[in-house]
Amino acid sequence: MSTPEDLRIFKTMVSFSPDLICALSPEGRFQHVSDACQRSLGYDATEMIGKHFADIIHPDDCTTALEKFLDAFGRAEPVGFESRCLGKDGQEIHIAWSALRAAADELLICVGRDVTQQRHATQQAREQEMQHRNIIEHGFDMVGLVNEQAVFTYAGGATQHTLGYRPDEMVGHSAFDFVHPDDLEMAESYFALFATQDVISIPDFRFRTASGEWRWLETTLNAYRQDATKIFVVNSRDITERKLSCLVHTEREQRLQVLFDSDSALAVFQTAGGLVLDANPALLAFLKKEKQEILNRPLVDFLPAEIRPLVSQMHLEAAHGAKVQFETKVQFEGEEEKIMKATKTPLMVDGELISVYCMVQDVTEITTAQRLIKQQAAQLTMVMESINDAFFSVDHEWKLTYLNNEAERLLSISRAGALGINLYSLFPEKVGGVCQQNFQQAIATGETMQFETYSESEQLWLEVKAYPFAEGLSVFFTDITKRIEAEKQLKLMALVARGTDNGVVITDAQGRVEWVNEAFTKHTGYDLGELLGRVPGSVLQGPETDPAMVSYIQERMQRHMPFSATILNYKKSGKKLWFAMDTTPIYNEAGQLTQFVTIQQDITFRKEVEASQAAMTQDLYRHNRDLQQFTYVISHNLRAPLANALGLATMLTKMDKNSGVFATALTNLRQSMVQADDVLKDLNLVLSIRDKKDMLALEPLALKEVCEQAINNLDDALQECGGRVALDIKDKLMTRGNRAYLYSIFYNLLCNSIKYRSEERTLQVDIMCCTGAHGGPTITFTDNGSGFDMFKAGSDVFQLYKRFHTNQRGRGIGLFLVKTHVEAMGGKIEVTSEVNFGTRFTIHLDKR
Repeated sequence: MSTPEDLRIFKTMVSFSPDLICALSPEGRFQHVSDACQRSLGYDATEMIGKHFADIIHPDDCTTALEKFLDAFGRAEPVGFESRCLGKDGQEIHIAWSALRAAADELLICVGRDVTQQRHATQQAREQEMQHRNIIEHGFDMVGLVNEQAVFTYAGGATQHTLGYRPDEMVGHSAFDFVHPDDLEMAESYFALFATQDVISIPDFRFRTASGEWRWLETTLNAYRQDATKIFVVNSRDITERKLSCLVHTEREQRLQVLFDSDSALAVFQTAGGLVLDANPALLAFLKKEKQEILNRPLVDFLPAEIRPLVSQMHLEAAHGAKVQFETKVQFEGEEEKIMKATKTPLMVDGELISVYCMVQDVTEITTAQRLIKQQAAQLTMVMESINDAFFSVDHEWKLTYLNNEAERLLSISRAGALGINLYSLFPEKVGGVCQQNFQQAIATGETMQFETYSESEQLWLEVKAYPFAEGLSVFFTDITKRIEAEKQLKLMALVARGTDNGVVITDAQGRVEWVNEAFTKHTGYDLGELLGRVPGSVLQGPETDPAMVSYIQERMQRHMPFSATILNYKKSGKKLWFAMDTTPIYNEAGQLTQFVTIQQDITFRKEVEASQAAMTQDLYRHNRDLQQFTYVISHNLRAPLANALGLATMLTKMDKNSGVFATALTNLRQSMVQADDVLKDLNLVLSIRDKKDMLALEPLALKEVCEQAINNLDDALQECGGRVALDIKDKLMTRGNRAYLYSIFYNLLCNSIKYRSEERTLQVDIMCCTGAHGGPTITFTDNGSGFDMFKAGSDVFQLYKRFHTNQRGRGIGLFLVKTHVEAMGGKIEVTSEVNFGTRFTIHLDKR
């Protein structure tokens, strides 16, 4: 049972408590109020007694507050809620209430704490953050973007700090992949509302972090269209702590003890000497002690050593009758550092100190928020000063609120003398101009405005971007004078380029196309849209383009040197196109390479004429060579038998027909004519091959089949000499040519191997065929015969009637026919030989 002294102490506590303590009847009328009521609301106790609880509640919060009031009457544990109250002067005051029904008196005990300052600080922080986000949003990053399937296309802002995900870990994933299964259906249903709404606030839901934990998020989605696609801007805030925080209070028998114990702040009563008289559960929990462990002991014994002197000094001042407040950092072993705000109030009765009431609040979050605001402001200032763009902001009265160094430079104004001054007072010439019109439209519509303008006073071209936000207008602008001048020069160049029949190509420093003229399109068939951003060579070069010339062009461009070159390209239609090109590098004022300009002249006709002349020259050379060969044959091989025949014919007219000498002379005459006839047949064969070279009927030929036919026809000769042939040709290896010519090639080479075999060893012939580097068949024909001296033979190896072995009969026409047949089918033949080792022929046939 309470003693009068106890009641006096508690009344003193209530009187000095900064919290509003009151008792309400079941009907909601005030029965008792503490002195703090006048400090908080402006009403004294007599004005409050009898008032209804709803009379001091803001109309917008009245319904919720009354529901909590009724709920508290029906519960045995404290009920906490917050509402706005109206003070006597009409000001809004935010009160955090803790209400508990006192069963003994059928009254509702309410403790109200004025949290207006904290709410204003929070509101200010939000406004500062909104302004910061607005600038960051338009100048830099956004919190998040999702498409119509709720798939993240961008994630930024505080995403990594709050949830632990890097932006790339979220992009490409559906937002619903991270939502708690129990909240998924609700989140999807709200997202579906975008069919009819552009702004949606999704109720609190749980979201999985990178570590697998669940955090409560408060989310707002705003829709806007980008081209034909609907995009959603996602803004989320972590409200986990608010969701999970719950004040747990224990019921006490005594009314004032209930208030003391249910206070969320750390509260303690101390003697003048600092001994603990009582401590509420919040303090005990904070110290992790039981009440009996700290009663009648100095409070400083349970605090970190570094703050004990300060706490002792503050307690001493309070013990001398002064109310003191102070903040200090506190860090207990194994815990994070916290910032605590303490208020020590001396409890005096009849001028005598009976105890010191100490209330301690954790203001870490508020202090951190304030520090964060300052840091963000400093960071924002640093960013604004470091960006290349000039920047300034104005409020709704067009007064400058900020401008960075670049803006000072471009506008030729001083920050110190400009801030707070109306923009158009500083620049009266802008009134009614393009800038003012666009700025006003941005404010009126809430849309970003982007435009270019010329400043007469500064003689500069500026690119301007104006972003409206809640407090006014943010303006970014850049000096684009050089770009405008370059564009003018480029347009002038384009006018000149359009008047020439030569192709003109302008590329960037990396060789990518920026512009081509109409003549280039006429020559190649490619327009600017097909080449823009591409390297011209990657489009125009083809299978017969000279790689060495391509390397030369690339090397000169890499060295930023001018050059001239002639190169074979290809039109869009696939036709060949020869260009004579002159390329010049272009540098800016800083000496940096910016572009290449190439003038291309179509010299295809000239190249075709040169090719035709070369072909004619080659054909004349071949005819001249043949004439020389035929002249040699006629003067040597044909003249000798004809001269013999002429002499014998003259002798026969003077001889006796019945004599033996006549018969011998007649036989010699016949042999001479046979020799002359053989020479004429050989010449006729050679001429026939040459005349039919361009009229051959080419057909697909199986190499192995034709070779085997030649080997089979010479089988008797091979067996007679004991020779062996090793054939290595795949069954499906094909070529296009004349079957008779291909047969003649194999037949003549094999005949020569048999005829000119070595007497010292058994004849071995190896015939191999594979696909050569030129893409067609390559045949190697090797024997181990007697061979011949390559040095002595020289260029006569394949000449008509040239023989290199005197011990065997022959006319010297076989190798000539082989070479003629190979070349008639578009191929070429090579030979290597060594005396007494053998001979190898290498034949490269056309890949047709």
